[in-house]
Amino acid sequence: MSFKSDLISGLSKKNKTIPSKYHYDLQGSKYFEKITKQKEYYPTQKEKEILIKVSKQIPKLFEGELSFIELGSGAIDKIKLLINKNVKYYVPLDISLDFVKKSVIKLKKKYPNIKIKPKKIDYSKPFKIPNFKKTTKVYFFLGSSIGNFHNREEILFLKKLRKSIGKNHYLFIGVDLIKNKKILDKAYNDKKGYTAKFSLNLITIINRIQKSKFNINNFYYNGFYNIKKKCIQGFLVSKISQNFKIGNKKFRLKQNEKILVEISNKFTIKSFKKLASSTGWSTQRIWQDNQKYYSLFLLKS
Repeated sequence: MSFKSDLISGLSKKNKTIPSKYHYDLQGSKYFEKITKQKEYYPTQKEKEILIKVSKQIPKLFEGELSFIELGSGAIDKIKLLINKNVKYYVPLDISLDFVKKSVIKLKKKYPNIKIKPKKIDYSKPFKIPNFKKTTKVYFFLGSSIGNFHNREEILFLKKLRKSIGKNHYLFIGVDLIKNKKILDKAYNDKKGYTAKFSLNLITIINRIQKSKFNINNFYYNGFYNIKKKCIQGFLVSKISQNFKIGNKKFRLKQNEKILVEISNKFTIKSFKKLASSTGWSTQRIWQDNQKYYSLFLLKS
């Protein structure tokens, strides 16, 4: 579906939604990078802690020359922790290609012998995986992005990904774990307000692409951990009653009506292992940080 059709579909529902993937224009990607550097936002810190451990084990885990393929690469900070002399190709795949191209400039200078081939991709849709012969392909889906799918769509995603990759390939996947609500609420409501700016930037994106006339000042961000649903829910809330159009379709937002724009499902080790198995993946290894806030799974297709 297109951005326009996704908007019309989501905003036509009783409980309005906009897919979170549309946050990531260049400005949105910059805001998200700032979020990951905030003290409250533990997932990036904990994932890096684990990746430093894993980096020492990569040569033992995989033999021969390697191709690293990263889905949703963003600022590519994490993959730099894992690159070694056996890595011959690196393919960062992201919906925001401009941001990725800027991010890989430094990486190219540091690793001139690695062939780096950034590619724009919407991994929620079918896509082709680059083929590098005579290398072991290692895929990465980091940043707990597996939690950002709505309505159990992560099941379909993992099935499609396994089919796209083919048999006997590897996937590192970051999985955020269920923990105290206070810790989770702080992580998605940083004191400097970058999470709010990240979500409100979606209004700017809609106005630019759809030629709509939303006033960003008529919305505020509200994000919290829903214990019952085991997920973070981020909403844009309308401060006033307002009418608007997407194309020729008319809509109305009531005062205090919410639009769900961000979701981050949380798992247990057991529940994610079960999810992976149900979609045809086998769990090879599991790592956790010292506080057991976060986990990294190594799956095999």
